[in-house]
Amino acid sequence: MTIFEYMSVASSLIVALTFAQGLRGLRSVLDQGRRYWVHAAWLFIKLANPIIFWWAMWGFHDYPEYWNMATFTSALVVPSLMYLQVFSLVSEAPHLVTSWREHFYSQHKWFFGLNILLGLLVSIQFLNIFTAEPIVIIPTVAYGIITVLSIAGYVSENPKLHAFIASFVGGFTFVYFWIVTFNPV
Repeated sequence: MTIFEYMSVASSLIVALTFAQGLRGLRSVLDQGRRYWVHAAWLFIKLANPIIFWWAMWGFHDYPEYWNMATFTSALVVPSLMYLQVFSLVSEAPHLVTSWREHFYSQHKWFFGLNILLGLLVSIQFLNIFTAEPIVIIPTVAYGIITVLSIAGYVSENPKLHAFIASFVGGFTFVYFWIVTFNPV
């Protein structure tokens, strides 16, 4: 077993838990009487993130010299932050949430604080691992913009700003998802 295979088992477990937690709350989030589209958009974005992460992790298999305890921990922190974000979006008892709008704004500092950490960590990973790749500029700049938007989302409760942030990040995630999906590994 290579170190990448060993590492990917641990990472895959966290990815699976993240996805399961999001799916667990999806029905309640989409309930017409309680739905808030910004919140629902974020849940779909955060369901796409672990899929993209898991697929993108394959790119790390060509860098055996990269793996050590610090990089292994870093590779576990990314899906862990995603899990915490999904948990903040769907709560422990999603069927008991009466308004997803109120829930979103009560959790927005926690959610965007984690998104700031996630954006910084992913950017650092891109810059430290794929520095020789010219394509690294696009995701690094995009995650930088998402980090700045997350800071704005952290400090503001303005619904129009939150709608813009969710739309921008959702658009980027969709485009990036298709780029990653159709890019041969």
